[in-house]
Amino acid sequence: MDAAMVDQISLNFSKSGLLGLNAVIGLMMYGMALDMKLEDFKRVVRSPKGPAIGLGAQFVLLPAFTFLLTLVLPVTPSMALGMMMVAACPGGNLSNLMTYLAGGNAALSVSMTAVSTAAAVVMTPLNLSIWGSLNPATEAILRKVSLDPMDVFQTIVLILGIPLVLGIGT
Repeated sequence: MDAAMVDQISLNFSKSGLLGLNAVIGLMMYGMALDMKLEDFKRVVRSPKGPAIGLGAQFVLLPAFTFLLTLVLPVTPSMALGMMMVAACPGGNLSNLMTYLAGGNAALSVSMTAVSTAAAVVMTPLNLSIWGSLNPATEAILRKVSLDPMDVFQTIVLILGIPLVLGIGT
């Protein structure tokens, strides 16, 4: 497929389709939360060094390295901006599930996901704005991108907050 043809692709999700997808992700989160205890999260709060390093890497290093990568690779401006958008977004529930299945610190993963998702309301548009405006080829496309903070908040509550509270409370 020609790189320019990628710009012609449009993904249109219906509201009911997105709601169903979010419900399935929330169900996965609930399943993991059944195995967690409030004490797991208290340990994360008492030792915040790991999460701080992870959040710094997520919102500073990853977008910066991705920006540099878009300058080196032969990608179209829309692909470059898409790469920067993905790099500016926080980790999701799949990383929590993989951490859980691998026997890692799921409470740490969930805590980092929660904090980075909440911070993403500000940090994702900020990172996209900063890194996207540094490349003249992506700057024009940048004006067409928007992110509704209320939609992000509702998604956080639906796929992370409610399942976590219900799972830990069970």
